[in-house]
Amino acid sequence: MNRQEYTTGTLHASRVLKELSTFRHFAALCDGTVKLSDGTVKVSKALLASGCPYFKQSPPTSQLAIRTHGGDRSHTHNERVLFEFEEESQGGLHRTTEPRLDIACKTFELILDFIYTGRVILDNDNIQDILQASDLLLMTDLKELCIRFLMARIDVDNCLGILQFAQQFSCPRLVRFAQDFICQHFKHRQIVRTDEFRNLSEERLKDLLSQDGLTVKSEVDILTALVVWLNSNLAETPDVESLVTSCLRESSDLKYDPKFQRALQDIRAGNPPWDSPGASRVLDALKKTRRIRSIRERGMKTVLACCDGNTNIYLVDILGSGKHAGAHVRLPPMCFPRIKPALVVEGGYLFALGGISTDRVLQNDVQKYDPVTNSWTLMSPMPFACCSPRIVAHAGKLYVLGGYNNEVELEMSNLEEFDIYSNKWRTLPSIPNVRRGAAVAVSDEKIFYIGGSPWQELPDGSPFFRVLDAVEIFCIKEEIWVAGPQLKERRSYATAVSHGGNIFVIGGARPIECPSAQGQLKVTGTEALFSDSPMGWTILSKLRVPNEAKIQTTALANNEHLVIVGKGDSSDIMRDNCFVMETSGWAFPPGAESILTSGTNIFFSYALLTLPIAAMQDLFSEDSE
Repeated sequence: MNRQEYTTGTLHASRVLKELSTFRHFAALCDGTVKLSDGTVKVSKALLASGCPYFKQSPPTSQLAIRTHGGDRSHTHNERVLFEFEEESQGGLHRTTEPRLDIACKTFELILDFIYTGRVILDNDNIQDILQASDLLLMTDLKELCIRFLMARIDVDNCLGILQFAQQFSCPRLVRFAQDFICQHFKHRQIVRTDEFRNLSEERLKDLLSQDGLTVKSEVDILTALVVWLNSNLAETPDVESLVTSCLRESSDLKYDPKFQRALQDIRAGNPPWDSPGASRVLDALKKTRRIRSIRERGMKTVLACCDGNTNIYLVDILGSGKHAGAHVRLPPMCFPRIKPALVVEGGYLFALGGISTDRVLQNDVQKYDPVTNSWTLMSPMPFACCSPRIVAHAGKLYVLGGYNNEVELEMSNLEEFDIYSNKWRTLPSIPNVRRGAAVAVSDEKIFYIGGSPWQELPDGSPFFRVLDAVEIFCIKEEIWVAGPQLKERRSYATAVSHGGNIFVIGGARPIECPSAQGQLKVTGTEALFSDSPMGWTILSKLRVPNEAKIQTTALANNEHLVIVGKGDSSDIMRDNCFVMETSGWAFPPGAESILTSGTNIFFSYALLTLPIAAMQDLFSEDSE
């Protein structure tokens, strides 16, 4: 007898969960009570444990007696319940020996709502309590929603408080976001005028003002910050000399800084706005220290990371316009040397995934480079060994699609997610229609899988290979694949990138469908999917790929730049040309002439890395030794 499975999809599960949500308000249907800081809440133990990892942790050596409602029977489990659970019985109230949860009933009710519905209402009044509770209860999904709420509302008035809050409750992605916000906005001096800044401890003030990444117009910005803080803390007795030597710096090229010198003259003369006790204390400290020790330049720099065929990874200053424009440095060797690893940047780190070992074996390792410490760290390996996978980064996670797993280069359909902070991998639904030469980009919680050529061969005698205009979208929240808007122009081996919330598909090729042009390819241009337009893809004629970068084109983007790197001729694979997107089209960046165009190396993978200027200076110094 034939058997076939039928399903109502997610409708059945959502309907049952909705009914259970209503039942939790009936005490007779609850089998436990959680004791909280200001009262108790009736719960269903099974559902609570299924939605909250905290309630199902299992230390191996613990045993705990659990008594059921309505009886005096007790039995022990090897699972330890990590909360104070009150349970009624005929003989009275039985309690475990665990302490109560330091969570208010109102907050816990909101968390229960989230467990049953997947929804939570966040506001300025409850965000701190819910984030703190989600951290305690190990609810990473709820914690992530709290992080997004804070990231969307960060401003100069609250950024220092959010940073401290994120550090307190182990939110590394929020820590990085808040630090970047502070570094970018410090030069406007608005942060210095806030109550949060004036109320900083001496230690946190020193940590803030000594950061390499702070963007300042000159050291007068740091001098102003010191004076403002000292004027607001006159009753304190800080070590001003230590603050001055730790926070104030000379100019990076040791040249005379007229702004800083004029500010010192005004302090000595007591001229406004330097006629204050705080300014006098800074001046006294400067006289005693005689010379400011640090000459490290402040601010951030974006460079191009690229790997060659000899296991080397370089940083190339293609965007800088100073004396180092076009200069390059070689990073320290990786933990394990790899040829053709895939490079991607997330959270301020550079990741190298997979690749080929020096004895020509495909690898699955993941290596992380930290520009601050100038060192590599070995991370949790990929679930499979591969070469040239497509990788996108979003919200502290890497998404690895496809890649090749053997010498005949069969494209894989895998989609894997890697959390860079928890160092864990997770398998997601596979690519439904895997294609060779598909482009990948991520934007607005969606991964776009664009164009390419299907594996199915055409009938014998056909002079063309198939190239598609299809677009599939993986919805990260729902973890499902859906069809996306078709491209205007079919293309394979294109490159795609997200910039400013829009998706750009650049380059690639398709066969010229004319018998007389058999085997010839047409290089395609650029089209974009604008986030604020319902019209689908738009051809951008001004951004047609330059001939110098029409082969093996790679697109890269960050908040400020969209860059393409490519080769102009398949016979000259040792020369890569870079272009940056401007309003009028593609233009050569200031550092276009570099090791990429020297003809001495073959490069395979690229990424844009933003790092402190001082870290890049350190690399130049080490590389020259």
